[in-house]
Amino acid sequence: MRASQRNQPVSGINVLRWELGNELRTLRMAAGKSIAEAARWLECSDAKISRMENGQRGAVARDVRDLCKLYGVPAQRRDQLMALSRQAMAADQSSAVTISGKFSTYVALESKARSLRSYESTFMPGMLQTERYAREVFVRNGSPESDAEVEQRLQIRMDRQRRIWDGGDDDPLRAHFIIDENVLWRPAGVDPWTRAVREEQIDRLVRATMLDNVTLQIVPYAAGFYEGMEASAIMLLNLEDGPKTSTTCYLEGIFTELFVRGHSEITTIAEKFAKMAAAALNPADTRKFLMRVARGNYEHWSSARSSGPAVARKDGK
Repeated sequence: MRASQRNQPVSGINVLRWELGNELRTLRMAAGKSIAEAARWLECSDAKISRMENGQRGAVARDVRDLCKLYGVPAQRRDQLMALSRQAMAADQSSAVTISGKFSTYVALESKARSLRSYESTFMPGMLQTERYAREVFVRNGSPESDAEVEQRLQIRMDRQRRIWDGGDDDPLRAHFIIDENVLWRPAGVDPWTRAVREEQIDRLVRATMLDNVTLQIVPYAAGFYEGMEASAIMLLNLEDGPKTSTTCYLEGIFTELFVRGHSEITTIAEKFAKMAAAALNPADTRKFLMRVARGNYEHWSSARSSGPAVARKDGK
């Protein structure tokens, strides 16, 4: 994440803000009101309404009350939303851990999600990264401003991973990861230290294929161009189980952090993800491929890359 972005708390506040903002947006649209009309009603800027609906700023109880009046919301529902606003504000006051920008909202939504679909074309998925790999990402990507921030980001990432690796029967996160083969070949750096970092990371991917709650697929070079490969990172979060599942998409790139919530857009992205999965090695073949890579050494990777990408030796050495 870019260090210039404004830090926001990482806690239930982001989920509460998102829930409240999403509800206010739904109510506004149901009432046939535009953002401009809501802004005139509150005597504020359009940007304030937009940020409240996107969960990027809190909505005080007074504003919630006034918007509910404009939208014709029944008193009982109005009181519930005002209470939600107060809870969000209280959580905002008590939170101590910070990370930047919209990603703080993503982290909080992820903590609520029942399942995750993730595509990565540049880095290993954050939920599968080893501690040493994650540290290299933070340090070499130039985002954190200090060593303390690196440690803070690292702790947040390791804590997030518990639902993948330590979820057990209590609260496991079901996850489907698709990784472009390019990620396997990308070294963290050119010094000897990064050699061990990459080997350790590949070993962890192999272990991930053994988890009951994880589906892992590699899109090989042999697949050629495939639909959706222009994306840097895609995360689709299912926030609830059952027929009322709500899906949110987070798109990330060097210049972009974007939440997508529209039904048609989510459907399009989900279809692209399905096509990526079809282009990728199936989970069983992915595991075999990763195990062959893990059994080899760094020199074999280098020679294999120069002679032809995505070709693992049949003897697995």
